[in-house]
Amino acid sequence: MAPIIEMMTAVNAVELLSVVWVEATMAMVAALVWFSVSGSVVLAKGSKNLTSDQGKRSPRLPCAGGSEQPTPVQIATKALRQGRLSEGIALTLQLPETLAGHVPASIAPRLLMAAVKASNFEEALADLKVLAGKFEARALEAAILEASKNKDVAACRQLQALSVPMMISKTPRALEALARVHASDMAMLRILVEDAEAPLAKCFAGAVLEACAAMHEIDLAVDVFEKVSEMDAAALRVVAEKASQSVCKPGAGKSLKHGSSSDVTLAKEIRACGKSRDLNGALKLFDQAGSQSRSTFLYNAILEACTECGSTEKAVDYFSQAGSDGFADVVSYNIMMKCYLAQGNQPAAARLLEELSEKGLSPSHSSYHGLLDARVCAYDIKGAWKLVAEMKAGGVPPNMITCSILLKCKANRANEVSQILEMVDATEQKMDDIFFATVVEACARTNCFDLLSKQTDRFAREGGSLALTAPTYGSMIKAYGQMWDVKRVWELWGEMTSNNVQPTAITLGCMIEALVSNRRTAEAWRLAQQMLKEDSTRPLVNTVIYSTIIKGFAQMKEIGKVMTLYDEMRAHGCHANTITFNTILNAFAQGGAMDRVPALLEDMKSASPVVEPDIVTYSTLVKGFCNTGCLDRALQIVKEMQSSSKYMPDEVMYNSLLDGCAKEQRPDDALKLFDEMKKSGVPPSNYTLSMLVKLMGRCRRLNQAFTLIEEITSEFKLKVNIQVYTCLITACFNNRQAFKALALHDQIIKEGVQPDEMTYSVLVQGCLKAGLVDKAVQLAKCACGVGGLKGKGMRPGIGERCLADLMSALGGAGSSAAKALKAELGECCVAPKGKGKGKGSSKGK
Repeated sequence: MAPIIEMMTAVNAVELLSVVWVEATMAMVAALVWFSVSGSVVLAKGSKNLTSDQGKRSPRLPCAGGSEQPTPVQIATKALRQGRLSEGIALTLQLPETLAGHVPASIAPRLLMAAVKASNFEEALADLKVLAGKFEARALEAAILEASKNKDVAACRQLQALSVPMMISKTPRALEALARVHASDMAMLRILVEDAEAPLAKCFAGAVLEACAAMHEIDLAVDVFEKVSEMDAAALRVVAEKASQSVCKPGAGKSLKHGSSSDVTLAKEIRACGKSRDLNGALKLFDQAGSQSRSTFLYNAILEACTECGSTEKAVDYFSQAGSDGFADVVSYNIMMKCYLAQGNQPAAARLLEELSEKGLSPSHSSYHGLLDARVCAYDIKGAWKLVAEMKAGGVPPNMITCSILLKCKANRANEVSQILEMVDATEQKMDDIFFATVVEACARTNCFDLLSKQTDRFAREGGSLALTAPTYGSMIKAYGQMWDVKRVWELWGEMTSNNVQPTAITLGCMIEALVSNRRTAEAWRLAQQMLKEDSTRPLVNTVIYSTIIKGFAQMKEIGKVMTLYDEMRAHGCHANTITFNTILNAFAQGGAMDRVPALLEDMKSASPVVEPDIVTYSTLVKGFCNTGCLDRALQIVKEMQSSSKYMPDEVMYNSLLDGCAKEQRPDDALKLFDEMKKSGVPPSNYTLSMLVKLMGRCRRLNQAFTLIEEITSEFKLKVNIQVYTCLITACFNNRQAFKALALHDQIIKEGVQPDEMTYSVLVQGCLKAGLVDKAVQLAKCACGVGGLKGKGMRPGIGERCLADLMSALGGAGSSAAKALKAELGECCVAPKGKGKGKGSSKGK
């Protein structure tokens, strides 16, 4: 029975294999026929964004053996997605199509976009030039259409810039897209029109004329009209007339007279002379036209040439002539305003802006933006906002360029940034990557983190997150780091890497700084080590990155990790600079490891090139030795520094030395140093004074402390602050002069100086030690604003420990006197930490 079953099983298996083999053979034949006929694999629709891989991936054809092998095009595309432009170019050069004379259409647009999105466009363009002449016009068109669709003005500008060196012609659709995305940038539109061959495509000419009508720019409209074909002129004339009417003076009876083609050529030559700083050549060309042939077009050309050459006098003469002849239009005024602003003459530019309306001309955005930028650069916030109000009143609503100019002002406050972002929302324009980066920086600078979150959400809704560049990610990481939002910082870093955005050294620096400032130094170190593992990111871990992480460990006084990082840094070939060495020295000073200093100084001397110490190096060494009780060594450092004649001690260094004298109770050395400080022309501060008072008090020279205060305040017109008074009160109590201390309190109140919690704690505890319990009670009441002597301003209260000592002196917390006093003082009178502002707030520098 068993042999029969085995035989039947074998027969069934053979039959089954035969059927499977036939089916597989038929499928392979069908596939071969299909690929032979079509010549390619039908690909799924790609990503909507050329610079991202968010769309569906194209299916790959399984190879023999069942494993997928990416094609050369796919390998090159992956390299571009990951930001490896040089590798992508090298792979593209090896493609059969490229060798045949043209870059494949499937990769060409992505290659162009990768170049314009590179962190260094100039270097990217230099690398790309090996493919010059091998891009088809439709590849540039596809890239421009994609960038314009996303309103990525920066990318469009870069694509326009690379078209010439890469020898790629622009199709009518590409020119139209560029014209629409640069609709508010007359300078760029003029370049497009001048570069385009005549006759201009109807769609492109129409887009430029629409922009001219919106911006009230007649000059460029005339230029366009001269370059269109006669067949299209009739259809475009309506737009040209609209542009002309928008700037003509009402009732003047003048209409636009289009210049001849020779005038257009002459104007171009005049502008070319201006750009090459050949003013005499420009003037000769203008004179060739003769007074009868001059037009607005030619006058504006010579005004531009005068402005380029910095000849304000000539510009004023020609502007006056244009006004007298009736040829001065809005563009003429804008150019003249630009000329005045280049010379720093804002009042003259402002007068021209007022004159525009008086002449019946309508100012454009360009009319306001030059003057607005000048006021912002001069930190004239009030004047800038006044100009914005004038724009709105004149019917010129602020646009993205207006908001961008305002946001760049470093003097902006939170409420002003909020107002600007309200205007951004009102424009209903889509933010590009560059503008969003400006928003991020402004919000971070003014701590408007709620507004930043709102604008980030808006940018993401508009699809902008797909186009974020590494610098923008860096700005956002920096901003959220200042918000102490480490979770969001890591989310942004993860989003950047998942979108295959290659970080720059600056982006990594922002990330490391955000982690270190949030006391996540160990995480920063791990991230740097990850970067070192990849060939593409290893160069990003530079001296600045190491110095930042070393600074983090130095602040945590982890000397061992500081030195480990220093050794690792040298092992990876990163040369420590002055900042690095100063950071390590500061770690030694804070951690009390000054015994390590000599070896590190030897490293500075033996470095190649030698790292020279600066004033910070010397100050750090002096402070470190003074803190560890090595004043003589600190004085020796100062002498060595002075012998080099390169640096002289500053106030910070002298204060460190005086502090060292106070620690070691060496008053005579302190007075010598103070005399030297005065002779060197270094004025003392309140911190200097507090060091001297503290020292004199410890050395039982109380009268000398009072004398020093009187002499210094008189000689240097220095107003004594509360920290100096607190030191002097302490000195009085230490020298058993309690009533002098109390007299100082009365003097402080009389002078209107506000005592702080430390001052009153010193007074109360000093009185308790002197047995003046009633005075201590009176001062505690004064500190809480319930006593007879009420100072003006805040009620600083007293420390918790100080209050406990006072209650104890009254018979304990359970005594009736203590209970009554506590009820009178109130709970809000107590400062829990029991620490005043004292020393730390008086350092100044």
